[in-house]
Amino acid sequence: MSAPIIWILAPFGVATVLWLLQRKTLLVAWVGLILCVGLAVLAASVPIGERIPGVGLRIEPELIILGRRLLVENTDRPLLVFFYAIGAFWIGGARASRADRLVAPVGLAILTILLAALSVEPFLYAGLLVETAVLLSVPMLVPAGSSAGQGVLRYVVFQTLALPFILVAAWGLGGVEANPTNTDLAQLSVVLLGMGFAFWLAIFPFYTWLPLLAGQAQPYAVGFLMMAMPTAVLILGLNVLGQFGWLSSDPGLFTILRLSGGMMVVTAGVWAAFQRDVGRLLGYAVIIETGYSLLALSLRESLGMEIFVMMFLPRLVGLGLWSLAAGIMQRETGSLQFKQLERVAEKLPFATAGLALAYLSLAGLPLLGSFPLRQILLQEVARTSPFGVIWVLGGSLGLMFGAFRLLAVLTEGYFGPRKAQETWLQMVLLLLGVLTLLLMGVFPRALFPWMARLLEAIPALY
Repeated sequence: MSAPIIWILAPFGVATVLWLLQRKTLLVAWVGLILCVGLAVLAASVPIGERIPGVGLRIEPELIILGRRLLVENTDRPLLVFFYAIGAFWIGGARASRADRLVAPVGLAILTILLAALSVEPFLYAGLLVETAVLLSVPMLVPAGSSAGQGVLRYVVFQTLALPFILVAAWGLGGVEANPTNTDLAQLSVVLLGMGFAFWLAIFPFYTWLPLLAGQAQPYAVGFLMMAMPTAVLILGLNVLGQFGWLSSDPGLFTILRLSGGMMVVTAGVWAAFQRDVGRLLGYAVIIETGYSLLALSLRESLGMEIFVMMFLPRLVGLGLWSLAAGIMQRETGSLQFKQLERVAEKLPFATAGLALAYLSLAGLPLLGSFPLRQILLQEVARTSPFGVIWVLGGSLGLMFGAFRLLAVLTEGYFGPRKAQETWLQMVLLLLGVLTLLLMGVFPRALFPWMARLLEAIPALY
């Protein structure tokens, strides 16, 4: 038995069966949740490429399919745990959010495809697998019987535009390995690779589709997609830099990362300050999160890598809590426009608290999940770019200003008695999310060091 079969091919087969059984929503949700939890526990406890103590079996790290290799090594186990934790997190809350019934089977399939993209060799085929995940996500974003909105169409177009750049860049990088003296091909490959990842990650100015998609599609599906896809693509980019070491030796790369990340935070923060739709605010929050990830990588030191992987945890909880609360509100009011959410706190106090805390955490409010890492990151960025950090802070303040505008709409200054209309499951999940964000903000050393183990699965760049 090989690791790719256990953690990639077999779960994809289960996802296919769950797709066929999608009408049995409760069964699909429970099977998906148990499978994700089981695979995460298995990855955390069973070594790969070594004899299992007391059993004598050995899980092989590679699998050859049509001459292409899927490689899942022992160092990749923290990555497997994290990705299946994402699956368990979202599938577990799908029923409470009353999300589309395809979230569980399609979400599980997307996770397996993204893991395959991270493990496939050569890198050329990773682009094809990411595009497969993009196309597979469309049924989850467009409910049966409805037509695709402009946001979904732009999402598919922009993600697909990345594919030719990635394919040609992968071909060029292979040529550079064969002939290192071909500097023209090396420069062309770097430019094409940068363009491909810019489309994939919605880097400025290619992010116009993201707020539009978040404002039109079901928030719970968008939240899952905006957690899984950027995370996988960022790690894939680091794998490429590790595979082709000469790419990360150029100081100009880190300058571009710093400028791109700063522009994303600043511009998205300004636009977020004037939005009147919760879904679009989610889109701008995701853009800012990606911007901070690029800023962390631009530090060009091990601390930057540690911050980069640790930021995944508050992002996971924040986006999950936001998506759950926004999904509940959309079911109740029929819209996420501000005018439809006026004084919704009277009917949905737990969802209101969850949405507000998630938003403020993503904006970097002190004593919440994202603040400790944001503080350290901005301190480090200020050492190399004191003027630039002021602009970044301005972008975060723009997102925070939008949070207080939203809070004013949800409560309209009313803080009297409220009768909760959420179900017990919704209240429990919302309270757990809020408490986790508070725990990460007040006691950051209790949870964040666990995320540092992801560095085992990421090449050292510095």
